[in-house]
Amino acid sequence: MKTIKYLFLLIILGLLGTIIYQNLEYFMTPYALTIDLKVPNWQWTAPALPNLTYWGICFGLGLLLTGIKGLFTAFRLGREIKNKNSLIGSQRQEISELQTKLDVFVHDPYIKNGKEKSGVEKSEPEIPVAEAEVTPEISEKGDSKKL
Repeated sequence: MKTIKYLFLLIILGLLGTIIYQNLEYFMTPYALTIDLKVPNWQWTAPALPNLTYWGICFGLGLLLTGIKGLFTAFRLGREIKNKNSLIGSQRQEISELQTKLDVFVHDPYIKNGKEKSGVEKSEPEIPVAEAEVTPEISEKGDSKKL
């Protein structure tokens, strides 16, 4: 994957270099930027620089702003991961506490004897006979058959 990334970057840089080389006259023409806010006695003029310099400054500022946005996103996601991990830890602790309570409840002989006497512990609910005749069975092929 790294090789593909480097190859892709090399292709982009090659195309960029070709565009600059073919338009060298435009990129090397010096240009002076001026700021005129229509305020009397105030006007600012930048020194004359080639157009390539302005393009490079804009490209660099774009990379800088993108990097800053990426940092903010990384910090936000890191904070979110920490919050989720703490939530997972608290839920695992709650699960272990509930499991401990359940183990105590299930293995208590007095509670077990009380359940057996009252008939509370039944594994499957009883199905009435009328419903059992109407409910179709599904064979291995997926066809439904009536009893």
